[in-house]
Amino acid sequence: MKSELKKILMPGIILFLIFFLGVIGYIFIENYNLIDAFYMTSITLSTVGFGEVQKLSPNGKIFTSILIFSGITVVVYTLGNLTKFFIEGELKSYIRWRNMDKKITKLKDHYIVCGAGRTGRKIINDFLKKDLDFVVIEKDEKKIEKLMDIYMKKLLYVVGDATKDETLLQANIKNAKVLISVLPTDADNLFLTLTTKDLNQKIQVITRAVDASSEKKLRRGGADFIISPFEIAAERMVATATQTNLISFVDVFSKKSKIEGLTFEIVEIKKGSELENVTLMEAKIPTKTNLIVIGHEIDGIMKINPMSYELLKENEKLLVLGTKEQIKKLIKIASN
Repeated sequence: MKSELKKILMPGIILFLIFFLGVIGYIFIENYNLIDAFYMTSITLSTVGFGEVQKLSPNGKIFTSILIFSGITVVVYTLGNLTKFFIEGELKSYIRWRNMDKKITKLKDHYIVCGAGRTGRKIINDFLKKDLDFVVIEKDEKKIEKLMDIYMKKLLYVVGDATKDETLLQANIKNAKVLISVLPTDADNLFLTLTTKDLNQKIQVITRAVDASSEKKLRRGGADFIISPFEIAAERMVATATQTNLISFVDVFSKKSKIEGLTFEIVEIKKGSELENVTLMEAKIPTKTNLIVIGHEIDGIMKINPMSYELLKENEKLLVLGTKEQIKKLIKIASN
């Protein structure tokens, strides 16, 4: 959208410079005063056909001819772009882009999804279902247009190369908490990881590894989590073949499940909350929220099926299972 605005601004700036040079030229070549030079430049560039202020010298005639041809070219080009901007809907698109840019600027602790291919579209769809704040970065404008046709005003996006600083800054990378990189090649994902960590060291980077051999490079580049689709698919197939009952249990909570609305969530215990410095039994989470407490994370290690006498502390996390409404209740309890 910025490129469309430049199509109008640049000819306008050039036209202003030509007008300025015209005024200066008539002052020095024909010894006109400022008013006469301004008037002469105006009628020359507009080609209205009024007479000269005074008879032009040979040098003045040459200067006027050059001014006419250069001025007309820029004026016609500028008018053409202005007409296109207002009549073909680009003004409406620009206003929409400006409004969206303001929304992105106001985001905090949001997600950034880089790439709108098949994997990216699935992530976008799931994020919208979860009502999360996120921005999509995609350099192929046609893919963005398809997404806009599907999701309309719900989507915040930036059209540009995700590996470039200016594109990431436009997506408000400084205030984002997670970046998901699903670009087509490992080289792009690696470069994006390096660029992201350079702009925001605290952000969590989740990236896809097309080739398993690229995982070490991505890890060295600063990726926090590396997902290999082929390895996941292989592990799933092996598990399906050897641990059918376990896979059936996991499928209960998948999108194909008949049990609707249940989801796993990790909830952090904040300083000063009701859950700080009390045991699981005293917290009475199942009674207050109807949630099932699956695990208790201490020092980065998740302990499954925690004991009722375990003490809950600040910054520790609970893995729970329940509905969105139940999870919201727990988040409120676990907050200050």
